[in-house]
Amino acid sequence: MKNMFSLHCNLAQILAEKEITPYKLSKEISERIGTIYKLANNDVEGARLPASLLANVCGYLDITLDELFTIVGNKKENEL
Repeated sequence: MKNMFSLHCNLAQILAEKEITPYKLSKEISERIGTIYKLANNDVEGARLPASLLANVCGYLDITLDELFTIVGNKKENEL
């Protein structure tokens, strides 16, 4: 069964708007650069994202979780 919805991370767009690099964010919130790049590249499927990581990202960028993530509807297999 195919997922009807997926989670899209908006971190790359937010960082660009705020003129912050993933590297700077990583250093400022003491998170692994690889994890930040995963978020920035929207590579979140199957990723473990601790609440503390999400809180640190949102707090540092002064955004909410609904700004960081968007739920996107996927087409059902029979609609393709």
